[in-house]
Amino acid sequence: MSEKAQGREGRGGRKRRWVWGLAILLVALLSVREAFDPYFIHLIGDALLPKRAPLTLELHEGLSFHLYADTRPHTGKIAALQKGLVLVRDGEAVIEEGYGFGLPLIQYGDLVYNARKAEVHAVDERTLVKVYTINVADRWSRFLRVKYKDVPALGTVTVTYTVTSPTTLRVDMDFTGLVVDWSAAYLMNEQGAMHFPIHENGAGEWQHGDEVGIWHASDDPFGCWISADETLRFCVETEPGRPRYVGRERYNQYNWVRIYKLSWSGIDLRLDTPVKHYSYVIHVESLDTTHIQEKAPEVSGE
Repeated sequence: MSEKAQGREGRGGRKRRWVWGLAILLVALLSVREAFDPYFIHLIGDALLPKRAPLTLELHEGLSFHLYADTRPHTGKIAALQKGLVLVRDGEAVIEEGYGFGLPLIQYGDLVYNARKAEVHAVDERTLVKVYTINVADRWSRFLRVKYKDVPALGTVTVTYTVTSPTTLRVDMDFTGLVVDWSAAYLMNEQGAMHFPIHENGAGEWQHGDEVGIWHASDDPFGCWISADETLRFCVETEPGRPRYVGRERYNQYNWVRIYKLSWSGIDLRLDTPVKHYSYVIHVESLDTTHIQEKAPEVSGE
């Protein structure tokens, strides 16, 4: 072998070693991140492992709710966190990256806490119960873009979901299982931004979600998100004066690990003073499209 050929081979060997070294380093960093903020392990498990079927509540006209004991659906940066009720339309879950209906978050000190663990059971064909163990702190992103931290449990929140009519869901929150002096609770009511891009306020006025913004305060005791085809809406009804936040996000975030898809439309409630119990109502209704054409804003595809 000539000296020139030997030089090329040596340079090629060093390049391959650099490539393999970099690949091993990336896999090691990704493995560390997965240990603290799992994502890919859930996707692999969904694809390869048998999963327990969700509990189901039937509504009307191809609509139902699914309730999972684990953290499914595994979407976006909240993939490893618990969800509330998942709205299903004609066999398709429309939650996207939302928290679902009736998901409790607890503020304690300076942080908000989520749940990674839960138990579910059915009372009867109209009522499901989910017990959320509040054991994850929501922090600013740290090393390796890890945002959520497992912590000793703050206790439990028990949520009872009852279908009281073909279009009405009652959500009953029980906070007596919490063992800390919490300062606020956020009751998340979110489904997918692509499926629900139009907001309707308490006065019946429609506007596209892009005009609504991300999570802003509202004093409407009644508000709705309407489907892209303008045939379905979900509405959250509370007593007057109850603090609430209305918002919609639909965009991608990027980092060195993966692409996050933020995609939710919601009406989230806030309890400022710790209480033992709280209840509210969600309506999931079909719309008569022959009477709404003048109200509809132009909705572009996404």
